[in-house]
Amino acid sequence: MKGIKINIYLILLLSAALLMPITTQGQSLENFKMIWEARYDNISFGDKQNRIQASLRIPFEINLFDGYYLIGLTSTGSNFTSRWENVKDFRVSGENRRFNLNLRQLYLQKEWENSRIQFGSIPTVKGNVSSTGLGSNGWIDGGRFQFNISSAIVEFVAGSLTDLNTPNFLDRNFILNYFETEISKKFSENTLAEISYERLGKDDYLRGEYRVDIYPSAKNYFQLTLESFVHLNNSSVSYGITFESDLLKWFNEDLEEYAELKIYFNHTDEKIGTRGFLTDDFYRFGNTLTIELTGKITDDKKIRWFSENYISKDPRFLVGLRIDLGK
Repeated sequence: MKGIKINIYLILLLSAALLMPITTQGQSLENFKMIWEARYDNISFGDKQNRIQASLRIPFEINLFDGYYLIGLTSTGSNFTSRWENVKDFRVSGENRRFNLNLRQLYLQKEWENSRIQFGSIPTVKGNVSSTGLGSNGWIDGGRFQFNISSAIVEFVAGSLTDLNTPNFLDRNFILNYFETEISKKFSENTLAEISYERLGKDDYLRGEYRVDIYPSAKNYFQLTLESFVHLNNSSVSYGITFESDLLKWFNEDLEEYAELKIYFNHTDEKIGTRGFLTDDFYRFGNTLTIELTGKITDDKKIRWFSENYISKDPRFLVGLRIDLGK
């Protein structure tokens, strides 16, 4: 299977290399960022984790020609779901610190008026990140075809979801083991519903999501999201309820985005399988209530703060800072 992997990425890289020399005049770097983050993370009052961590993500986007893009993500982190590296572990003296960058995603993309194609090491999500969706720092080595029908968006994904501890896409084996079909539809300007079928290896899953924006007043709104994720082979489930709002804007519109609140309850059965703990907000099996706060420090939003408090069998608290640099 490694030969298949090499062939796929050779085609991807050679295609980009062949296209670039003949289109130099029309090429442009349309997006390049460096996203620095640092956080203090404490689990079970320091008994399980007591550490300072950091991460660096470098997303980039090159317009090759006529709307053909080469898009990539370089990031720290040693596995599918995490971008974090330990800077200081207060429970271990003299630990070996690692801060490696890996090219997690690299793919070609072409968009038309009502459709989009991606090929390569593609992102796990097409737009908004769902709590029961695949982790946003992960990858799928394969392709995505997305198109619009009226007010609905239909998506097909096929590829390899393997080597979860190998974030460098050049080192991963290609095994065709992942398939997804998703339909999302807006029923009004404020209401969105999604349903998807996924197959990972021999496991089949069904995921549903309902998201609604509720406006109690003209000043502000809150968003309510209901999600469920079912393992069709053994009936185990993961489900979540999310409440989001701009907290300080309720009191003063000038304080918009200084303290955005997200409250998320999740239950995940232990028999949910591999796909169940590859979700974006997975912390542990069983019940978890998470309270997240984030806000801008500067008006241009390039410096932000964040905190998360997990109420569960293993309580967790973290607080950190994020800095965005680039165009």
